[in-house]
Amino acid sequence: MATSVVIDWDAWRAAYPEMTFADQQEFYRVVAIEHPEQQHFNTNAAISAFEQIDEPSFTVVELGGWDGALAYHLLDRFPILRWINYDIVSVEPQVCIDRRYHPVELDDWFWNERRTADVFVATHMIEHITDRELGELFDCLDVDWIYLEAPLLIDGQKWYGYRGSHILELGWKDVVAMLYERGYEPAYSERDIGLWRLT
Repeated sequence: MATSVVIDWDAWRAAYPEMTFADQQEFYRVVAIEHPEQQHFNTNAAISAFEQIDEPSFTVVELGGWDGALAYHLLDRFPILRWINYDIVSVEPQVCIDRRYHPVELDDWFWNERRTADVFVATHMIEHITDRELGELFDCLDVDWIYLEAPLLIDGQKWYGYRGSHILELGWKDVVAMLYERGYEPAYSERDIGLWRLT
């Protein structure tokens, strides 16, 4: 029988700058065991946002899609050719078993490689990386559309005392500014949710 681990989230945040990818991957293996329910997305908002994508067919690259639940809800509703879900750890079982869906366990930071698709998706993921890493994430993308969900305040937030692996201090105002700087404009938005299109 597995022994429960008490995770010191603030200690993790303090150590984050010195942790390697392998360190983070091992940390998230523990998180996956201790907190197996990691599905966080708004299905109706995602459907409404994807309805704005005026492509006859398109490909999706997702970061942090866990067990593929969002792909499961969207693949049969839209003309999606391929959906690749990159995550720091493998999760079994996968909810989505569609032949167009491909889960991939990363062996290095996602942003250390150019990522090409029509649409990038990250739901309740960007709050788990640092401000610098978010910039690197946006810079690695070769996509026309970006769909994000994240529990951020407008002007940013600190996470000390928060029981979870949230670390991003940037708020929505800064995130949107970063997207504008990279040529993206809003196509759909709700509270904590947005779709941006490359202009």
